[in-house]
Amino acid sequence: MVLLAAPSHGLMDVGRVSVGPNDPNIRYTGRWDASETDTYRGYWSGTSLTTAFTGTSVRLKLGYTAPPAGSDLFVSIDRGPYNLYKNASGTVNLTSSPLAEGEHTLTLVTRNIRDVAVFKGLLLDKDAYTVAPPERGRLIEFIGDSITVGYKTPNVSIESYAWLTGERLNADHTQIAYTGMCLTDGVSCNGLPPSGMSEQYFRLQPLDYADSPPWKVDAARQPDAVVINLGTNDERAQVAGSTFQSAYAGFLKRLRSIYPQTELIVIRPLNGYMDKETQEAALLRQKAGDQRVHLISTESWLAPDTGDYTDALHPSVQGNVKMADKLVPELQRILGW
Repeated sequence: MVLLAAPSHGLMDVGRVSVGPNDPNIRYTGRWDASETDTYRGYWSGTSLTTAFTGTSVRLKLGYTAPPAGSDLFVSIDRGPYNLYKNASGTVNLTSSPLAEGEHTLTLVTRNIRDVAVFKGLLLDKDAYTVAPPERGRLIEFIGDSITVGYKTPNVSIESYAWLTGERLNADHTQIAYTGMCLTDGVSCNGLPPSGMSEQYFRLQPLDYADSPPWKVDAARQPDAVVINLGTNDERAQVAGSTFQSAYAGFLKRLRSIYPQTELIVIRPLNGYMDKETQEAALLRQKAGDQRVHLISTESWLAPDTGDYTDALHPSVQGNVKMADKLVPELQRILGW
């Protein structure tokens, strides 16, 4: 369901309990800027927050974003369908019909690469309060380009194979991915600024923010697994294979330096793009003694003549489901889940 996020004002909010973004019962997943105590900002597609609350109603308190950022946000209550709130800002009523008395859960998700969750908190019923949401205890990070974003599916982030895979594994998950992006730094892929994922990954914000501060890795939750799916745009931008392979091996080495115990899982790109170079980069790290680097083949996962693609590159809704069908057992095998 698509909803226009019409702000509410005045007496409708009087007497409600105000919950700030620093409430300890709100769990954040993905790249969030918490430098302002009254406003948290979540960047990158598929970034989310989850909490639980009592009472029969809930409202979002949202700030405003400036171009090129947007605020198309999905919200699910009690693990129900995700409703899309377009151009969301101000105070947004999430419960036009009262909920049943008792405890409820809420999940908010950014829809696409330029959507920013400018989260200022919640408004609850008088005498209501937040509750710690159920803990999943596992975290998977997906790194990629438009294929990992879910580009060209109607609902983007929540229809991507990355989102579907994380949900099926009952893990917290985040997508550090950007449409059109290369792995290799210093190359302008698809007209984007010449910053590759091998460098932008270590920034708080995506490519739209030229002066993005570094991502504070030391303060962040360490992922159990990082799944990397890159190379399609590098080959289409005619990046030399040797350059790509070297950049990939260096990226894996740098990831290992910040995530000593994380399983690093390299997906061979669809359609064979940079296939040999991807394999060689993973093999180089394994030969260097890194036994937590793994390689997954995508050969025959999708077929172009069966509706698995929206075009020659991007998986359809059906194709993303098939990718999750293939990826979930591979991750279960590697991770022992």
